[in-house]
Amino acid sequence: MKFSLRTRLLAAIVGAVVLVFVCSLVAARAVLAHDLFSLGRTEVTNEAKAFAGYVASRRDQIQLLVAQEAANDAVRVAVQGHQAGQLAATLSDTVANSGLSFLTAVDLQGRVLARVHAPNGGSLANDPFVQRALNGETFSTIARLSPSFLLSEGLALQAGRQHDGLAIVSATPISDAQDRTIGVLYGGLLLNHSYDLVDEATRAIGGAIALVDDGTIVSSSILAPDGTRYVDAALPAAAAVVRTGRPYVGSDTEGGVTYLARIVPLTTDQGRVVGASWYGIPMVRITSIVSHTTWTLVLWGLLAVILVLALSVPIVQALSKTLVQNSRRVRETAKELGVTIVGSEVSEDHVTATRRAVERSGELIAEIAKSDDAHPKIAELQRLNAALHDDVTVIATLTQEISNRMRDAGVRVAELNEVATTLNELVTGESGT
Repeated sequence: MKFSLRTRLLAAIVGAVVLVFVCSLVAARAVLAHDLFSLGRTEVTNEAKAFAGYVASRRDQIQLLVAQEAANDAVRVAVQGHQAGQLAATLSDTVANSGLSFLTAVDLQGRVLARVHAPNGGSLANDPFVQRALNGETFSTIARLSPSFLLSEGLALQAGRQHDGLAIVSATPISDAQDRTIGVLYGGLLLNHSYDLVDEATRAIGGAIALVDDGTIVSSSILAPDGTRYVDAALPAAAAVVRTGRPYVGSDTEGGVTYLARIVPLTTDQGRVVGASWYGIPMVRITSIVSHTTWTLVLWGLLAVILVLALSVPIVQALSKTLVQNSRRVRETAKELGVTIVGSEVSEDHVTATRRAVERSGELIAEIAKSDDAHPKIAELQRLNAALHDDVTVIATLTQEISNRMRDAGVRVAELNEVATTLNELVTGESGT
């Protein structure tokens, strides 16, 4: 099946436009995806740092709260007088108004004077945070609290399950009027199943946030597929961060949603890794932009193809029409030249016949001249015939030359006619003369 020049030109134009468009689309999509993912990595890195700022701010708040409570005259007097009941009541009021998970007062020997959520008694003399405060240090830090400590403070996480808890803790010495240390006030916020911090940060910076202890999510603003809060689930990538101490940025699927996430280790104020914080933005935020832009480019590309066709069809039609007309003219001219060539062949035959007639008449005149009764004008007639013969010979020579040239022209005409036929077939796609 042969296609016309019109069809081929239109196909070539459309093919070129589509090829350029597809290459541009693939390149634009690749560049856009790369740039958006780079931007996303920058965003999750910055927002993860912002959440770290929220954690640091909460640490400072807890430290300030515990320090202010330790400086309270009522606490100081109760510790000096070992007034456990009065001290427990004061601490309970503070916890109720501050949102702390626990607040405990100990004496110089580390004996527990008062607790908020559990009976008094026992000893924290071996607790490293209490020891630091007894040495005169006021601090706050992220910490992992042992199951025995949680149980003693009335903060068991789940019945039948014993594991550490992730918390922000602060300890400060309690001093008497002479600025002598008489005990320690030790308090903190247990982060397991506590959501104020992650929710507050999520509202401020967006995305989703999680706190991870021992490879398990203990607090998060991530939503599960059923709409509930996504907690107590394993997070292997965070476990690797805790193990190596190196942050992670990349894809991570939690709660049935794929996020672009950044996971950073949570460390104590002395640099020991005790957990990890997770911040992520839904990957669909990036892929939807890429998809939307891609479909926009596709639609604009289709519009461009339609416009190219709308502009190209008339041009190709006009070009094809012109070529067809010129082909027709060439063929008509070739026919006319063919007739002329045939006429020239006829003329050559006529000249040949005339020459033969002149030669014959010369022979007859010569025979008459030999007779005895020849007319006196025969000699003049012979001269005239000889002159005529010479003229006919010249004409025959010229006619032969013209004939040869016309034969060459005939070859050229045949070639021209073939070109015209080929051109017509190329343009219209139809064969024929």
